[in-house]
Amino acid sequence: MPTARLERWGKLFFLLCFLILVFNGPWVGVNNAQVRLQTGLETKSILLLHSFEGNAPIFLETDNGLSGRLLSGGISRQNMFFESLDLRRNPGPEHRKLLVEQMRMRYGHRKLDLIITMYPEALEFVLKDCGDLLPGIPIIALYLPQRIDVPEKNRRITAHFPTLDIIGTLELALKLVPGAKRLYVVSGAHEVDKRVEDQARRDLKKWEPQLEVLYLSHMPLADILTAISSAPPDSIILLLGFSSDVAGNNQTSPEVAQQLSRVSKAPIFGILDVALGNGIAGGSLLSFKIVGDQAGERALEVLGGAKNPEITPDVLVVPSLPMFDWRQLKRWNLSESALPEGSRIINREFTLWDLKYYIIAALVFVLAQSLLILMLLAQKRRRKSAEGSLRQKTDELDRFFSVTLDLLCIANTEGYFLRLNPAWEKVLGYSRKELMANRFWSFVHPDDLAGTQEAVSKLASQRELIHFENRYRCKDGTDRLLEWTAAPAGELIYAAARDITERMEAEVEDRQRRDELAHLARISTMGELAGALAHEINQPLSAIMSNAQAAKRYLEAPNPDMGEVKEILRDIVKEDARAGEVINRLRTLLKKSKTELEPLDLNSVFQETIGLLHSDAVIRDVKVTTELDPWISCVRGDRVQLQQVALNLILNAFEAMNEQSRGEKRVLIRTWQKGAEVLAAVADSGGGLPAEETEKIFKPFYTTKPQGLGMGLSISRSIINRHQGRIWVENNPDRGATFFMSLPVPADEGIVSRK
Repeated sequence: MPTARLERWGKLFFLLCFLILVFNGPWVGVNNAQVRLQTGLETKSILLLHSFEGNAPIFLETDNGLSGRLLSGGISRQNMFFESLDLRRNPGPEHRKLLVEQMRMRYGHRKLDLIITMYPEALEFVLKDCGDLLPGIPIIALYLPQRIDVPEKNRRITAHFPTLDIIGTLELALKLVPGAKRLYVVSGAHEVDKRVEDQARRDLKKWEPQLEVLYLSHMPLADILTAISSAPPDSIILLLGFSSDVAGNNQTSPEVAQQLSRVSKAPIFGILDVALGNGIAGGSLLSFKIVGDQAGERALEVLGGAKNPEITPDVLVVPSLPMFDWRQLKRWNLSESALPEGSRIINREFTLWDLKYYIIAALVFVLAQSLLILMLLAQKRRRKSAEGSLRQKTDELDRFFSVTLDLLCIANTEGYFLRLNPAWEKVLGYSRKELMANRFWSFVHPDDLAGTQEAVSKLASQRELIHFENRYRCKDGTDRLLEWTAAPAGELIYAAARDITERMEAEVEDRQRRDELAHLARISTMGELAGALAHEINQPLSAIMSNAQAAKRYLEAPNPDMGEVKEILRDIVKEDARAGEVINRLRTLLKKSKTELEPLDLNSVFQETIGLLHSDAVIRDVKVTTELDPWISCVRGDRVQLQQVALNLILNAFEAMNEQSRGEKRVLIRTWQKGAEVLAAVADSGGGLPAEETEKIFKPFYTTKPQGLGMGLSISRSIINRHQGRIWVENNPDRGATFFMSLPVPADEGIVSRK
């Protein structure tokens, strides 16, 4: 049968297959969409960086294989970003600066999940020029010249070192041209071309006794073509990579292969598949499309979270394959039987025998199509069942959406509600029509409007779950405080809000009750100290009376000593100030005020409290000593509340030593700083505490005193907790117990001497 007729039958066969695929196209599209949904990779974003001009054949072929694999794996085409750095034609620093600014403008606001670089120049650009712009993103680095040490140890980098099988290509060429005496090596002068030529010089050295090896990279392309045109038929032409010649003229490997094929009298072999079909007979070729396909497979594994190094090693290996052009084999009369098994051959002309596989494939295809129809019918039944189940689930969701007390909504990033549940109308008082006719921030309290818009902006850009609070204006003019949880989904926002107005009011009321209880506890403590405080005040008052009577006697004398009178008056003023200080301390401690946090010195808090308890310590025969560190930092706290804690701890220490003999009652008060904490300790020499009481003692209404209410230490712990601190008790190694408390140092507070 003539070749032309076979070609017509082949075309009719392929037309039939095409029509079948067209009619089944929608089903294929559905299946591809299902693949993307199942993989969960449809939201992943990938940046592909070409070192040089993006239309170079190596990049086009790599992009073709890469994008095909990524699309089949579920990556959306909208999430693939291709960039050409064009560093060969623009090597200067100004171009690099402009590239960085362009990258910042294009990708500074995007979340990139993976970067794929081609050639080391692109990898260097990411690591050095864009280190702060693209930090920590995994990289698949293609076409690296040698094994390199990656400077960033916290970044996952998968490296690809091309396997250029120069030796394999020459061995194939010698099998096809066994009588060859000369080897012409054609290569460019670009840095990339030189790296390949350096490998060739090493790999071909062992053939130099057998072949006369001529390297032509030092010539302009025109001279190279002249040299090849004069090469005898018993020669082998080996085309390596070609980017530009010594004169700086940019050429691609396919273009050079075509020009060589027009002038050569000897067969041409190569190492890159982009030259196949453009004049070379073949060789052990590196397929850039296969590199892209394998890189895409590795990218899917990285994005899918594969951790096993046996599955995803840090090095991507893509071997070269024996590939040949059937027309060039016939042109140079090269024996097809000498080709290795499994060789790929392009441009083959079909014979009837060659079509046997297509006939078998057609039969298999028809059988598969029949099975597919049966499967589609079964799938249709399953889909109907699934749709019924889905409708049931939707009805259940609608019922839940209607009965929940939380405010549920679906909105868009422009600020409009798309769906609301009835709780909105119940809480805010507006009708559904009123709510959906306006942007949702139209109902937000003006003071919370900026925070709400910022939250919406985060949802639109960061695509992460967020939590925030704001106040909504009700129709009756009141405000309701809402606690939000919102998540983005494309251009939509799914959100749930809970009305926490009553809860916050209850917390405020509870805080007020705790403050009142603490105030009552201070008054109760002062009542217990009434006798000692009366003695403390009576001493300066008695001294004032005695000095006043003495001054009167001096003044009644015929010649009063005015110097002595002045000294007496100074004593009166001194004792009056002493009495006033005691009264002011009592007034400060007993006053009822709101909690006010301010920078204060914890040493002064204890010193004032010790002064207030001086008389009580004398009456109880307690010796109070202090070790106050003058270099501790200020803390932020309420002076009155912290004095109440200090007063309670010191009085508890006094009470713990009631059974001790005279002269054995000792209280030690210490302060010191440890890192970002200021600590204080009140140690007594009493009988200590049973181990089971060290935690119970801080619970409300738990007391070891016969007349105690059990609220002092509970209130103290509440006060310290509100100051973001801790309070606890430990038994001393010898005797007694020590109460500790710690307060945090503000971040902007330095250590200042209190001397």
